[in-house]
Amino acid sequence: MTTPSDPTPPSAHRPQRWRRPALAIGAALLVAIGVVVLALGAFPVGLLRGVVENRVSAALHTKVEIGSVTRDGLFSYTPVVALRDVRIAQPAWAGQGDFVRVSTVRVRVPMLALLTGRFRPDRVAIDGARIAFVRDASGRANWQPDGAKSKQGGTSRPSLSDLSVTNTQIVLRDAKRQLIVAGPLTVDATQGLRLSAKGSFRETPATLALTGGRIAGIDPTAPYPFAVKLSSSALDFSAQGTAQGVLDTRHFTATIRAQAPTLKNLDYLIEAGLFGTQPIDLNGTIRHDVRDWYVDRLAGTIGRSRFAGRATVHKYGIRTAIDARIHASQFDFDDLADSQGRAESAARLARIGPRVIPPTRIDLSKLWKTDGTIRFAADRLLSKDGTVFQSLSGTLNLDNRRLTVSDVVATLANGRMTCTLRVDHRSGLPKLAIDMRLAGLRLERLVGKPDMLGGEVRGHIVLSGQGETVRDALAHGSGKAAIVATQGHVQRMIADVLGQSLSGAIAHAIGGPSDTVPLQCLVADFRGTNGVLVPRPLEIDTGSSVGRGAGRIVLDGERIDLTLAGTTKSRALLRITDPIRIGGTLSEPSIAVAGIGAKDKPSAGGVLKVLGRSIGQALGLTKTDPSAGGAAPQSFACAPAVAAALR
Repeated sequence: MTTPSDPTPPSAHRPQRWRRPALAIGAALLVAIGVVVLALGAFPVGLLRGVVENRVSAALHTKVEIGSVTRDGLFSYTPVVALRDVRIAQPAWAGQGDFVRVSTVRVRVPMLALLTGRFRPDRVAIDGARIAFVRDASGRANWQPDGAKSKQGGTSRPSLSDLSVTNTQIVLRDAKRQLIVAGPLTVDATQGLRLSAKGSFRETPATLALTGGRIAGIDPTAPYPFAVKLSSSALDFSAQGTAQGVLDTRHFTATIRAQAPTLKNLDYLIEAGLFGTQPIDLNGTIRHDVRDWYVDRLAGTIGRSRFAGRATVHKYGIRTAIDARIHASQFDFDDLADSQGRAESAARLARIGPRVIPPTRIDLSKLWKTDGTIRFAADRLLSKDGTVFQSLSGTLNLDNRRLTVSDVVATLANGRMTCTLRVDHRSGLPKLAIDMRLAGLRLERLVGKPDMLGGEVRGHIVLSGQGETVRDALAHGSGKAAIVATQGHVQRMIADVLGQSLSGAIAHAIGGPSDTVPLQCLVADFRGTNGVLVPRPLEIDTGSSVGRGAGRIVLDGERIDLTLAGTTKSRALLRITDPIRIGGTLSEPSIAVAGIGAKDKPSAGGVLKVLGRSIGQALGLTKTDPSAGGAAPQSFACAPAVAAALR
């Protein structure tokens, strides 16, 4: 019960009861914060020596020693910390010696950032250092412990505004690149960054020079100029460009120039999986953005080939995606082999003879991480031995060890070829599938006997097989290979031999050896199983005779064993006992007519050599050659046979 002498209710005294403790707690917190702030400004960094040694040792898997850690002044939130007598031993696999040995390193340290784990120095001074970078042949590097790769993110920005390096030696022993160099590195406020190293590249004397802008009181995110040059007889490479920030190797643009005896030497430097070629002279403009590369322009020569192009290379996890366009004003496939490759090719040619089917490797096992599309075009094709091909274009697509080369168009001296090629190497041996069409080719070029026959040819080839090269795959391939001709000419004497008319052959060999008759229809439709092609059918219709073929073509070795025999459309007084024989190889076919050797030119004397055998057969004194292919029809349906062959 309240009284007039105590008008305030009891609840009004409660806030006053807690006010003094709250003020005391707040004051204590402020004092604590003040103490922490003061302690932070005067933090005894020497206590961190053991922590730094242990953490760096654990990260690099090697022994780390620091002689002392001190700071300038007694109080600062951004003190300059000095580390003296720093030694980082080489990992065990890298051999004896030190990875890093430094007399003194001075670093300006934002203490709050250091304690929160976001330490990024803005001022560094190094004096009396020796740094030995080592990488073995497998790619293991002492500066990338456990094969660690750069992070995919690229949001961090450079923070270094001041850097000085004095009395410092850099050593690089890179077994994978076959590059060994050593030399002094300096960074000062007047000349900027300078590295001048000497050594060897691919066992040839080499020099490596690296220059950059000054790093003294600069904006660390401002464009930073740099230049690098590697000079040796194995490779002369230079790059000059601008990074997006000081020493930012993850974001830069540069113009490049490379000259070397082979493209493989450039690959030792850039490690892009390139191959041996004829001498190169390349120039271009490139950009690097974290893990992605952009080749905005690339032009130059490889041997006699001249080309220009552009490409992008994106990284997605462990996979690489390539998108490129290449245009060559002139191109020689022989330029895609170095001297060793050419010597091996010459030795193989001497051992097995010329071949039509190329030994191109189709093994995609090393490309399992690579996808992409390359569009290519060559205006003019070159070959030291001459070639019927004039230009080539197409699109190459690679997707998880499945290669498709589509929209291939090759123009020839007469005609053109279109093709789609597929390779599937997801399991087992590479599986090759080819679908090729020919139009406008000349028959005389295919058989190599322009004085015997000629005409325009169309064709359709569908073959598939397994092997590490195109040649190996087709040596065991199955499918079809067909050519047809519906107009042309045949030497009349050859038509008489095809019709097995001895009287006609003798008359035309003596009176008109160069006379011709029309080639009305030729159908050579071969069906293949396990590398052996057999004709189904092989038929020819001339103005004076009809013939049919038998035999086979063996793709393993490209051997031809065919016979052509037939009947004349007019009455033959005496029939020839011998058929036309086609032998040799696909690259060097041979034709024997009326029993005359393939290297002999048909003549009246040659035809008379078989007169005795033919008369003997007519009198029943000799047997009919079983390889003649059986009796030929008087004619055959050309149109449906052509349609079936080209299907």
